[in-house]
Amino acid sequence: MIITIVKQTSLRHAILALIAGFVSIGATFVGGCENQVNTYCVSRCDCQGCSQRERADCLDDVEDAERLSTHDGCADQFAAYMQCYASEGSCTNGGWVASTCSDEGSALRACSDRSATFVKTACEEEQDKRAACGLTGGGVDPCTGADECTAFCALGTSCEELASPTEDSVYVNCIIDCTSSSTSSGGP
Repeated sequence: MIITIVKQTSLRHAILALIAGFVSIGATFVGGCENQVNTYCVSRCDCQGCSQRERADCLDDVEDAERLSTHDGCADQFAAYMQCYASEGSCTNGGWVASTCSDEGSALRACSDRSATFVKTACEEEQDKRAACGLTGGGVDPCTGADECTAFCALGTSCEELASPTEDSVYVNCIIDCTSSSTSSGGP
């Protein structure tokens, strides 16, 4: 009888330990995915100054893209882009710049265009910001050179400054620096 109770207690502890191990492993995998998505949105929003709604929209969009990438067999390309974006990007003129990640973004688009919809150029990001501010502009294609530079200027400024730029402001000086270093094909 005592041996049976000891065996049952030991078996119960072993089962509980096994269940706890599976829960821990599951939390690690889920936490890793959530951390990639969260890191993407935190990096972008902390730099650009997203509202709570913009931050929540970012999380929703990127979580949806992550699910689509897994469904389409593109989880590796998704993870590579997210890793590059977080580790290679930097906050420049108030815009999160990850221009070295274009190959990773292209690989994700090539594998699953629908899971790469959140991968935007600086000009597309500028267009989104202007629309959120009730303004028009941005979104030129291709987004290179002075157009990309001025887009980052716009991402780093307030809606008020975008609507009514003030002389000698950080935003205006940023645009002057961009346009004096190369020719623009239609910036802000």
